[in-house]
Amino acid sequence: MFAAFALTLTLATSPSSPSNALPAATPFAAQDPQLETKLAAAGKDVAKLLELAAACTASGQEEDARKVYAKVLELDAANEAAHKALRHQFYDQKWFESFAELAKYKREEAAKMKQKGLARFKDEWVPEGDVPFLSMGWTKDEKNAWHNPVVLAREKQIAEWKDAGYEFRADDNSWIAPNERDKWASLLWKCGEDWVDMAKANEFHAKPEQCWELAGEHFLTNTTIDWEGANLARWHADKTWLELVRIFGVEPVTKPQLFVLDSLEQYNLVAGTTPILPEFEGYSSLHGAYFADLYFEGSAEAPQFGGCGVSYWDRKDPKAGSWGPLWLRWAAAQSFVEGIDPSWSAVGETIVEGGAPGANFAAAFWAEKKIPRWLRYGAASYVERFEKDPQAAEGADPWTLRNFAFAELKKAGGLRKLDQIFAFGLDIKDIPGSSRYYEEAGLVVAFLLDGAPTDKDLAAKHEAFKAALKSGSKADVGKAAVALQKALAKHEKDIAKFAGL
Repeated sequence: MFAAFALTLTLATSPSSPSNALPAATPFAAQDPQLETKLAAAGKDVAKLLELAAACTASGQEEDARKVYAKVLELDAANEAAHKALRHQFYDQKWFESFAELAKYKREEAAKMKQKGLARFKDEWVPEGDVPFLSMGWTKDEKNAWHNPVVLAREKQIAEWKDAGYEFRADDNSWIAPNERDKWASLLWKCGEDWVDMAKANEFHAKPEQCWELAGEHFLTNTTIDWEGANLARWHADKTWLELVRIFGVEPVTKPQLFVLDSLEQYNLVAGTTPILPEFEGYSSLHGAYFADLYFEGSAEAPQFGGCGVSYWDRKDPKAGSWGPLWLRWAAAQSFVEGIDPSWSAVGETIVEGGAPGANFAAAFWAEKKIPRWLRYGAASYVERFEKDPQAAEGADPWTLRNFAFAELKKAGGLRKLDQIFAFGLDIKDIPGSSRYYEEAGLVVAFLLDGAPTDKDLAAKHEAFKAALKSGSKADVGKAAVALQKALAKHEKDIAKFAGL
C-alpha cells in the first residue's frame, strides 16, 4: 500500500543578529564631535574600541560605529564581532564585505571545482554524483554502492521477522507470524487488524489508499481490482521483463512497482481529480496508462520518490476490459525504465528544498534522463502490443496483437518520418497525433528487435547502446542513442514494409 505525500515548503528564517550588530531601525543621530579624541584614547586596545563602537550604536551614531569597527579590523583583521557588526559574510575561512563579493567568490570556486568533478555539500567538496544521495541521507557501503535508509530499515525488519519464524506471502506482499499461520491456511487475509475472507478483502482493497500488493517474480503490483484479477495483472507485468531486458540490456536493482486501478473513473481520480498518483504533463488522457512523475510517498521526515507506471483494468466491462492487460504491461515498462534510468539529482534537490513538486521538478527530472523518450515509450508500446502475445494458446498465432497494431497504424496514416518520431513531440492538445507516436515508437522498437535479424551494423549499434547504458555517462549514452537512431534511419522504408504500411 502507499501513502501519498505532498512535500511541505519550509520558509527559511533569518538568523538572529549579533548583539553588537547595527540595527536597521535605529534612528539617525549626528556624528560625535569627540569621536577622534575617543579613538585616540582607546589607542590600539581592541576591547576599548569595541566598547566605543557599542556606545556609538546605542546612541544611534551608525557611521561612527562603522568607523570604529573598521579601526578594529585594522588592528585585528579576524575580529568576529567587528565583521558581524559590519554585516560581513564568513565563508571558506574568509570574511567577505558583501553578498555580491561572496557570490562572485562562490561562482568562481564552484566553476573550478566542477572541472574536477566536485560539488559542495554542506562544508565539504564531494563528487558531483554523490550530492543527491547525501542530500537524501543515503549511505555508501564499502563497495561504493548507495543505500536508502528506508530500504535498509525494511531489510532489517524482514531479517528480524525471518529470525522470529515469520513466512513471506507473495499473494499480498506480507509476512505472516507463526501464530497466524492457521489464518493463512484458512485462506484469510489480514486487512488492518482483522482477518477476513476473500470477498471482504476485495472490498477493503478496492480503495487506492489501501490497495492490494502482490509481489511477482520481477514487479510489485499494486491494484484495486479483485484478487483474481490482481493475480493476472502480476502475471502480465512479469511477462514484460525478458523483453525489456532484451531492449535495454540492464535490469532494475529492486522490484519496480506499478499501479492498476479498477475503472476509468478511479484512474482519472488518482491522476488528476484527486491526484494521489500525480503526473505533470497530463498524458494520462492519451492512453489507458501513464507515468506518475510527480508521485512522492512516505512521511515528511523520509519522503520517497515513487514515480511509476499507472493503468486501469475494468474487468466488469468486457470491451474495455480487453485493453486492461495491454495497458498494465505498458505501465510495467515505464516502471522498469525508471528503475534503470532514475533522476536522482532532481529528486534529491526537491526533497531537500521541500515544497510540492511542479514544473521546475518535472523539467529537471526529464532533462536528467539518459534514455531518449521515444525509446522509453517505444519499449512500453512494444511489450504492450508488439511482442509475442503471452496469452496466445498453444498452436495459435502469437502475433495477432502485433498484426492488430500494424492495422491500427495503417488506419492512422502510416509511419511518419523517423526524425519526427525520434523528436517525440507529444502534445496534449493533439491526442490522436500523440497517441500515434506511442504506436510508431513501438513499431520502431519491434523492427530493431525482430525486423532485421541479419543487419550486423544495426545489431552492433544496439549492443553499443546497451553497453553505454550499463556503464556509461549520460553523454556516452546520448552518443550511442544518436548512433542507433542513424542506423535505424537507414531502414525507414524497411520499417514501413515490415508493418505492411
